[in-house]
Amino acid sequence: MSDTLNEEEQIEQLKKWWDENGTSLLVGLVLAVGAVVGWRWYDASQARAVEEASQLYDSFVNAEGEARISLGTQIDERIPATSYQVLSLFYRAREAHDAGDVEATEALLREALAAAPDATLADLARLRLARVVQQLERSDEALTTLFEIRSSGFRTHALELKGDIHMARKERTLAHEAYREAVEALAENENRPVLEMKMHDTADAASA
Repeated sequence: MSDTLNEEEQIEQLKKWWDENGTSLLVGLVLAVGAVVGWRWYDASQARAVEEASQLYDSFVNAEGEARISLGTQIDERIPATSYQVLSLFYRAREAHDAGDVEATEALLREALAAAPDATLADLARLRLARVVQQLERSDEALTTLFEIRSSGFRTHALELKGDIHMARKERTLAHEAYREAVEALAENENRPVLEMKMHDTADAASA
């Protein structure tokens, strides 16, 4: 008799526990399953998006003329603020520069700078933009743009261009200092003969 009562008491306790906790348990289980399924869907969706972006960029690179212009517009609209957009803008800027349209080149590089998703691409845009701005005879602006470059991989190139700008302004001492800093910033076993020649050719300004 006591065994039967114990079983009934256990059943009643189980029912009571379920009434109090069953709903929250089911909700938690549903949320957990949903999170796993949602993450897998998101992961697969991201993979598809990356593949589609890569294919669109490859099509852009291999296209010519009007087709490339159209694909460039599609990249701007469909995958803005991505590495693919920035690289496509670099392509378009180079084409504009080769065509002699320096103003369009500047505009495209500024767009690339604004869209850059990381510091490395942003600094590459700044380096190219500084060259173009210098061509437009805005040397102060070019120097300011170079000053904003922080990535170590572009430091020597930025300093060399800084030296070139000072040379164009007939500031040989400042040019030599920039070239010297650029040489000192070279990576181990990195050879830049032209840069070293510039440094040696302006050494007289430093001694004077």
